[in-house]
Amino acid sequence: MEDASSFDAAIHWREHLEWSAKQGRVLTDNGKALQHYSAENGFPFAPEELPHHYMSIGRDISCSVFKKWAKDRRALSGEQGGIKTPPQLVLSNGARASVLQPSPIVGAWDRPLFAGTWEHSTNEQETVYNVQTGTLFVDLRIPRSKPTDKWEKQGRQFKNPRRALESMSDLELRLFARQHVFGGFSLLTTEKDGRPLCTRHHAIDWNYVEGKPRPRPNKWYIEPKGGNSPANVWKEWSYSGDEYGQCYYYERWQRISGDENGEGLTLAMRKKSGQDDGILVVVGDHFNYILGRQWSGKETKYPEANSAVELIDSAIENGDRETAISYLSLDGGHGTVSSGWKIDCSIHPWNHGLSVFERIGCGNIGRGNVRVVGEGPDFFAWEVMIGDTAWEIYELSPTIDSAAALEELLTGRSQSRL
Repeated sequence: MEDASSFDAAIHWREHLEWSAKQGRVLTDNGKALQHYSAENGFPFAPEELPHHYMSIGRDISCSVFKKWAKDRRALSGEQGGIKTPPQLVLSNGARASVLQPSPIVGAWDRPLFAGTWEHSTNEQETVYNVQTGTLFVDLRIPRSKPTDKWEKQGRQFKNPRRALESMSDLELRLFARQHVFGGFSLLTTEKDGRPLCTRHHAIDWNYVEGKPRPRPNKWYIEPKGGNSPANVWKEWSYSGDEYGQCYYYERWQRISGDENGEGLTLAMRKKSGQDDGILVVVGDHFNYILGRQWSGKETKYPEANSAVELIDSAIENGDRETAISYLSLDGGHGTVSSGWKIDCSIHPWNHGLSVFERIGCGNIGRGNVRVVGEGPDFFAWEVMIGDTAWEIYELSPTIDSAAALEELLTGRSQSRL
């Protein structure tokens, strides 16, 4: 890594260290979002709408609620009219929204523009892979200033991801914290005027610190270009307005080639309750994965920290590398099915080139150690075994009508659909 004491290097790393703070300013109108998103401003919300609500009250509850939403979605997908909000979502203003069928944003998405509060970032500054099924999602965002090549080579010397992180200097650990990945369930509803809304409920989140959940919903309008669905381009607009009644941030999303317009292969899986959390989502040729943090049991709490980045900085300042490394152990990434399920972009860059099943199966197990167990056509009754981990299916393309057919896809024995 270049010497941070040199002038040019110091400027470069200072800009990189600013990445997370800038993202926060754009998203929150420089810290005013909670004022905007309030009952006093005409935008009340219930605790159940908050992104970390189910995550905070326990993984068992989160799994149960998300699975119920997934089943409701499948059951309602063929109905005409009479669609109602899943009972777990209660809007504090008494409004009842309609579940959207199908979702207009199923696909793999790049983010050309993220703008708000007189600042912006583009896909020239960061790599974004947002893979969204009709149920689960994983959203990956990595600044291009990250020294990926250096850390990829450095980390590959170690079989254990924690050892790779332990090999980093204090400055490198702080730099490593400036990236983002989160995953969970996207609940699609409609406003009374017919505009589609998305409320994201997080299951795993790089930014999350226990006891400091995000205090406002992750809820936004969807504007497909030309009103078309599925759209190749759409805008995400803040649900609440600022003091002028305007959306205070927006994101422009653009479809990535190879996702079959969201109309081909879809698969959404989550680790079964009782294990460390994990999500795998697939749309067309693209997949994203996310895995929860690995705790050592020796971590220290930093009650003043409001985000993982703040906590990691505080831990490093106090010489507490153990806590910082545990928070950085959360992993996520992107890859393609056609490559043999290989990872090509990851929070932990030493994963590049690995089969995703080696990573999410908790060891060097190889793709042959993927099994799908179950009888009949109901995928909710199947179980996917990856190494020693067990996964539940939340969504699956109707063309994959048996456990054997899914196993063929996952193990690479059948690539005909690509």
